[in-house]
Amino acid sequence: MGARQVGKTTLVREFAANEYQRLAEVNFIESPQAADTVSKASDAKDLLLRLSILAGTEIVPGETLLFLDEIQACQDVLTWVKFLVEMRDLDIVLSGSMLGVDLFNVRSLPVGFLQTMVMKPLDFFEFCDACGLPSSALFTMQECFFSHCEVPDYLHEKLTDLWYKYLLVGGMPDAVQAFVDSSDLNRVRNVQKAIVDLYELDITKYVPDLVERRHIKTIYESIVNQLNAPNKRFKFTKLGNGSRFVHMRTAFDWLANAGIALPTLKVQEPRYPMGDHASENSFKLYLNDVGLLTSQLMREVDLEILNRRSSMNYGSIFENAAAQELFAKGYELFYYNQGNIGEVDFLLQDARGGVSLCEIKSGKDYTRHRAMNNLLDTQNYEFSHAWVFHDGNVERKGVVEYLPIYMLACLDPSMTASASDVTAL
Repeated sequence: MGARQVGKTTLVREFAANEYQRLAEVNFIESPQAADTVSKASDAKDLLLRLSILAGTEIVPGETLLFLDEIQACQDVLTWVKFLVEMRDLDIVLSGSMLGVDLFNVRSLPVGFLQTMVMKPLDFFEFCDACGLPSSALFTMQECFFSHCEVPDYLHEKLTDLWYKYLLVGGMPDAVQAFVDSSDLNRVRNVQKAIVDLYELDITKYVPDLVERRHIKTIYESIVNQLNAPNKRFKFTKLGNGSRFVHMRTAFDWLANAGIALPTLKVQEPRYPMGDHASENSFKLYLNDVGLLTSQLMREVDLEILNRRSSMNYGSIFENAAAQELFAKGYELFYYNQGNIGEVDFLLQDARGGVSLCEIKSGKDYTRHRAMNNLLDTQNYEFSHAWVFHDGNVERKGVVEYLPIYMLACLDPSMTASASDVTAL
């Protein structure tokens, strides 16, 4: 599962080439007749024959990987596949962007028959790897994170440079490949424009209800402008008179389930489990990929980012990249905002039940974080960490850890808190 253009098909094909003698691939978008052909199968044997004809190759259990791609174009495919799951040694991969598939139907197959993997755009570590940064450099950076030591100047400069490039390129595989092959940002932007256009086309293609389609497109097209506002909380009033969450709830769900948008819910109390304290109708909405975000800004932004000009406001861009990175690591996305305390960009909960504060700073005043200080001073709240990610190197002042922005890649929700846990007085 995963958003369109995150590399699902390429990954499956590479896996098949490495692990099987042959690949039998059926794409339900490229072969519109496939759905009708498969639906007429009388039993498992007949179904296998029909699939082998559609794939143009023999399907031999134990030797062939059967790959059914773009299953969102054929909602009954899961019913038919149930005929095959009891055949021994027949391995089947289903792939789709979930734009038109009921997610609960996918997950209702018997446990033991189905393993679900969600693919996302490349995270920052993967981007660095694609750009040829040695794994030893990333290992050194991780060591600095865990030991609270400064990153060596030469490595800090390199990682910071790659971070700013990541803001432009993002993690969509085709965009990253275009950058690696040519270092030509125009080629990257062309790839990104094609992806944005594809997303817009998918909304038209997979949402038959005209009102729902209009809601989804309106929300999607407003994300960039809403993020650029001083208060990044998604405001329904900007969608037009009379817009209400209750009328658009399914549209937000569609964008999130399709992997196109990343909702970040506001919590009333910074306590575990934060989902119990979240408000579903008060949230920020980020794009699934920071490169797609910057591609929709004015082109002058590209040079500003490449030259790291301090006059530019990187706030929304840094936050979107942070949301993308945290989501890729497996974090649920939450933020905190109360009038008497202020706003903290992200609240992170780990596997042990700890809650950490996370601020994203793009300017020189990164040591100013009134809301974080207020929460740390609030009685009855306990926090595992107080992190501020910024443009500089590793520092520590009291209980607050100041870390380079690229060290977001080191966070992991499975980590347990360290002995230096932050506990509010």
